[in-house]
Amino acid sequence: MKITKKKLIKTTSKGLVLAIFSIILLTSCSKTNSYNDNVIASVNNKTISKDLYSKELKFYQSYYSKVYGENFLNEKNDRGKTNDEVLREDLVDSMIKDQVMLNNLEKHKIKLDDNKSNELKKLISDKLNGDDSLKANIKALGVNENTFNDIIYNDSIRKAHYELFLKINKIKDSDVLEFYKKNKYLQKLYKYNALVFEDEQEAKIIRDSIKDTNDFKSYINKSVRNFSVINSDFVYNKDELLSLSKLKNKDKVSDIIKYKNKYYILMINSFNENENELLLRAKDIYLENSYETYLDKLVKESNIKLFV
Repeated sequence: MKITKKKLIKTTSKGLVLAIFSIILLTSCSKTNSYNDNVIASVNNKTISKDLYSKELKFYQSYYSKVYGENFLNEKNDRGKTNDEVLREDLVDSMIKDQVMLNNLEKHKIKLDDNKSNELKKLISDKLNGDDSLKANIKALGVNENTFNDIIYNDSIRKAHYELFLKINKIKDSDVLEFYKKNKYLQKLYKYNALVFEDEQEAKIIRDSIKDTNDFKSYINKSVRNFSVINSDFVYNKDELLSLSKLKNKDKVSDIIKYKNKYYILMINSFNENENELLLRAKDIYLENSYETYLDKLVKESNIKLFV
């Protein structure tokens, strides 16, 4: 699986107080127009500096190491590249997109001020229970407040650009409805529990002991155990674990699933088939897909030069 900055951020919600950062698209854009040895790329003659690239790279390297462990960046994917190599490559792509957004905002005469940045900073502060907690978490990632403020500023660029997209691309409810009906997976959500084992033999012992739903639930509620438990949010059947389990019905226990060097036993506990709620989710997905198409078009139309 290709590891992108966006994907990595979306999967860092476990085990770190700063998980709230996972909802922020952390990006940096250059504000200089001069060409020199400090430039990694230009977009329509607007440059992106190596200094900003290095600053952001350091932030992500620290972030992922704290979330996934010190060895994460050295681990290799299916293509033989380390996560650090993928991060470096994808970071350049991401920063180019950021500059494309900023250019597009300028084209539509949309000026950014500090208000949106301050709103985002306050939102994060509130979710982290105050400024002191926010400052402590920023320090834990090895960055200073100026770097964090730059990150927040550039996130406000993404937010403003998405709002611009919504303004100039009127999305019809009929388009969303057609999208919903065409994609069957959007018409049902699943919530499941999973027992997670490090050792396959331990998983086999537990699975053999589970004869019915009550047996499975008893393991979920155990206070002392040699496995961990996942209680999922509502997900589509395209969820990787759920898909691997091949479960379709509630209260059926799966066979043992090997996934990323761990062993899982799943059981679906509930469905969501409320069409109004499902349509709202489908609309979010439709808008996200449409926005990515719009942004990709802007990238293709831009004059981009790489100097790395």
